Amino acid sequence: MTSDSFLSIDFGTSNSLVGAFHNGQRYEALPLDPKAQDPTMMRTLLYFPHPDLCYYGTEAIEQYIEQDMEGRLFRSFKSHLPNQNYLGTVLNNRILTLESLIGVFLLELKKRAEKILDTPIEKAVIGRPARYSMDPVADGFALHRMGKAAAFAGFKEVQFVPEPLAAAFDYRRQLSSEKIVLIGDFGGGTSDFTLIKLRPEGFAKEDVLAIDGCPLAGDALDSVFMSHRLNEYFGAKSRYRLPMGSNVLTMPPAVSQRLNHPAHIVHLKEKETYEFIREVKKCSLTQKDADAVERLFILIEDQQIFPFFENIEKTKRALSASETTDFIYDYPGLEMKETFSVQQFIDWATATKEKIFSALDECLKNAGVSSQQVDLVCLTGGTAKVPFIQKELETRFGKERLQTQAHFHSVLSGLTESAGFWAQGQKVT
Repeated sequence: MTSDSFLSIDFGTSNSLVGAFHNGQRYEALPLDPKAQDPTMMRTLLYFPHPDLCYYGTEAIEQYIEQDMEGRLFRSFKSHLPNQNYLGTVLNNRILTLESLIGVFLLELKKRAEKILDTPIEKAVIGRPARYSMDPVADGFALHRMGKAAAFAGFKEVQFVPEPLAAAFDYRRQLSSEKIVLIGDFGGGTSDFTLIKLRPEGFAKEDVLAIDGCPLAGDALDSVFMSHRLNEYFGAKSRYRLPMGSNVLTMPPAVSQRLNHPAHIVHLKEKETYEFIREVKKCSLTQKDADAVERLFILIEDQQIFPFFENIEKTKRALSASETTDFIYDYPGLEMKETFSVQQFIDWATATKEKIFSALDECLKNAGVSSQQVDLVCLTGGTAKVPFIQKELETRFGKERLQTQAHFHSVLSGLTESAGFWAQGQKVT
């Protein structure tokens, strides 16, 4: 019997969490990943040592390292959802669409939750960003794909609830009187905002004043270290001259842009692109140009993409605590040392920051609410802790109004509450 059982799924770019509303009872974050430091938080990772075997979460990393980084490790694959040109990937001769890739991960979450609750579950409330894309057509396409992925995982009925709205339901429990609250959900792939009237009890759809966001957050901040400095080590500026040609060419943006993003770089291994990069190396103008392209081959062939971007993320976090930090990578053939400063990070990230806060301004404008009228600002997600993001929020709203406990379970808790509404016959969206 499944009618009284609902899963709540916070499917994130970096981490995923699952709760449940089962037989009238709330189940907070379920311990789906016993090998993780926090068993309730499962890294959104898939590792295929070969096409017929897949590992998930912490075990994906363990097996990836244990098996000498052979096979394919997928991270940040959620970020491909609005990209209509990205259909999926090929594992040996097996075609994996993006919908089935996400569906495989959702199915594993479902199986583990069902085992803990000892019941089959066919209904789910799944979080969605305020916007997968700034393009409404691409945003709708992404949501359609998520619907197909959920169906692949075996869910018969699904409600998609905006993640910042879900976070609002969680924060509501802290209130003793009605307030206008801004929820800022800063994740790995998206920055999302909801302006809402919250009161201790009850909810009506008209309480939601505005929802907005943009598809930039933690991963976009990580990518600036690649795009402004580190990608030069991997041929982003390598020059070459084709046989019988007279023009000196530089590595095309289609390659260097993939190189900058953790979700996209794995696709440099796809046959056509890979053969093109091989040709660039053969036709390199100087030995220095060829050496840089060779480092790209080492990065891809020796499966160093994941640890390299993990090191970039550590560098980003280190700049929250000190004015400068050293980025050191000592894998044979990829040895490098660069010193980064907070000011460099701020300068490089300016365009990303402006787009994030432009979405916030749009949210305030659509709600007809000024920053002075906002009673409380509640933040969730790791990117909310980046100092220049914090500082910008303090400038707009004042430090005293910021609820800065950016804990990871707020969205999930609100999704579980949404599941409770659904169980009572009330839809949130």
